[in-house]
Amino acid sequence: MGDQSLATRAVRGAFWTGGGLGIQLIVTLIFYRMLNLEDMGYFTWALRIVVLLPLFSALGLNDALVKHRKARNAHFSAAFWTCLASGCALYLMLFFQASDLGQWIARWAVDVDAHAFASALQPLALIIPAASVSGVMRARLARELNFRAIAFGEVIAVLIAAGVGLGMLACGYGIESAIWNAVVREFALLACLWGSVAWLPALSFQWRMLRDILGFGLNVAGANIVNYVNNNLDKGYFIPVYLGPVATALYSFVYQYTMMPLSHGGMILMRVIFPAFSVVQENDRTLRRGYTRAIAVIALVAWPVLAGGFVYAREILLLVKGEAMLPALNPLRLLIVAGMLKAVGTVVGSIFLAKGKANWSFRWTLANLIVFIPALFWGVRYGIEGVAAAISGIAVLFLVVTQLLVNHLIHLRMIDYLKSYIRPLLTTISVAVTLCAVRSSTDLGTVETLLLGGLAGAIAYAVAIRLFAWAFVMRFWRDFRGE
Repeated sequence: MGDQSLATRAVRGAFWTGGGLGIQLIVTLIFYRMLNLEDMGYFTWALRIVVLLPLFSALGLNDALVKHRKARNAHFSAAFWTCLASGCALYLMLFFQASDLGQWIARWAVDVDAHAFASALQPLALIIPAASVSGVMRARLARELNFRAIAFGEVIAVLIAAGVGLGMLACGYGIESAIWNAVVREFALLACLWGSVAWLPALSFQWRMLRDILGFGLNVAGANIVNYVNNNLDKGYFIPVYLGPVATALYSFVYQYTMMPLSHGGMILMRVIFPAFSVVQENDRTLRRGYTRAIAVIALVAWPVLAGGFVYAREILLLVKGEAMLPALNPLRLLIVAGMLKAVGTVVGSIFLAKGKANWSFRWTLANLIVFIPALFWGVRYGIEGVAAAISGIAVLFLVVTQLLVNHLIHLRMIDYLKSYIRPLLTTISVAVTLCAVRSSTDLGTVETLLLGGLAGAIAYAVAIRLFAWAFVMRFWRDFRGE
């Protein structure tokens, strides 16, 4: 790996670290198809709460270890013991308070079964200590730009968890199969990352080492926590509380297959691009080139796929669970629009952190929260469709403001930023027009319609790439091959 360029490592890392996402989406689709929507609603609600807590226990130390160029083993050991202790404390607190929390929620939420909620929350709480510690292992690999090891761990973890979850589903364990799929995935990931690092923390703790990284880490943690709350207020509070578990399941599904891949993709890109950008943090010219190439690649990959989902949204929902899913049709299309905007905004955080502006991220996410809460109060009055509409509107505002901040930080002209979208936009329009023509001229069953659309979309995408973005894609391919 030592003779690879920074571009090659970053490009390969973006591919390698995304390997398990598609597998997990397929497994989740099977769970939605086979399990009761109400049970899935409780599961997804509890999972939102559980995934938030490692952001507290990790204290942003994983990002701080990547950013701190002089971090030594003593820094990693201090971070490890801090994350482990805080993760275990939060796990015990949530495990023993799950029943009381369920009863408290049932008093003011719509149609909530306190026992069902607590039954999902208690085993899922095991995720907290594992997720808290795995960030330290990932930071060691990220500092070495060893994204292959990170990706290998994630893919193996997803495969192990899929075997456990689907095996339990086949044996009739119901919603427990989805719960233990999530738990096993986190522990398997920790084991794989730790095995790749081949490192043991020192049996000592130095406060001085923790202080070196804690200031930056707390800013990152604050931004991550508020950003997570922003991204999950709809699924973790407004919809479950005001609309009930079935609406939660429906909305969680459309979010899972529109915004969630982008959210996971954003985390993947942060893990890859942030270490790469940190290496060249003082070179604005290189940062500008890397940033505009990154957003162009994201748009070139994500926009045509999302456009296809918009055209065939009805058929996708019918395939999953029949007409029971159709109330999610308009929310699905609205979130696809929001997803197209959010997809290209995922790289912003990497620029902020690489330039040492973790406080910018924190303050910006606080400002987001101030806008987001009243928008959701307005949207929830119109059901999950209103919530999706509010998110789409906010996505436009946030993209504009964050881009202005990035332009100022790395001295990027707006015209150069907009030029990055010419190739993706032409490609997306070509795919969307082709799919609309094919869909309107055929009258087939749901599966046949989707298969034909997938084939037509793939052909249209290939032709559009050849016409509009061939040189760009070939340069990307050469980076991937290390040429």
